[in-house]
Amino acid sequence: MKVLFLNTRKKHVDCGALVRIGRRPDVIVLAELLQGSQKHYEAGLASAGYVHRSRPTLHSRKRHVRIYSKLELETDERFSRQGNKLKNNWVICRIDGVTISAVHMPTKGMKEKPFDQLRPWMRKHGDKRTLMIGDFNTDPDKDSIWGPQLVGWEALGWRNLWDKAPGGPKAYTFKGTRKSDKPRRIDHAFAGKGLPKARLIHLPAFRLKGLTDHSGLLVVL
Repeated sequence: MKVLFLNTRKKHVDCGALVRIGRRPDVIVLAELLQGSQKHYEAGLASAGYVHRSRPTLHSRKRHVRIYSKLELETDERFSRQGNKLKNNWVICRIDGVTISAVHMPTKGMKEKPFDQLRPWMRKHGDKRTLMIGDFNTDPDKDSIWGPQLVGWEALGWRNLWDKAPGGPKAYTFKGTRKSDKPRRIDHAFAGKGLPKARLIHLPAFRLKGLTDHSGLLVVL
């Protein structure tokens, strides 16, 4: 199974290009979706065979995460505990025996509660057939406050798939449009112990072609 993650930057990326540049994945996880862009991707990806989807979100002014799949969803959950800042930005689906947890983390000082709420889940699922993937808005090499949180997940049984990816820590997944924006590696994929052969392919073409300001992450299970 191949799983693609991409932060779309609220854009309507052409679905044909999305599938082609993403190397025709089985599952596509998209972040920063508004209600209108959810409809765009739902219609465009359905014609390419992605007829299974996590449930849509309702608030058009807020950005959300959604999963589109060629394979049937065995489960479809959204973490919605009261006070949770992630809300519709944390989606969990079980597909073909693998639990895929997709996240879009807030920026700067808004990460404390989300990280607190992710930690028990990460502790519980580190030894299972589980993939944690998303935009964490955290570069472990440059963020002295939140970077250790990501690194700490390895002690819970998770493997950061960047460790064996070409380019490794020198690669980056985000470069904003402002001159002050510096390249950062803020999109990540972690595999639980139950997925020992999982590997990551970095797809910078999405960013280099100007389709979004993020690279794509393709995880091959």
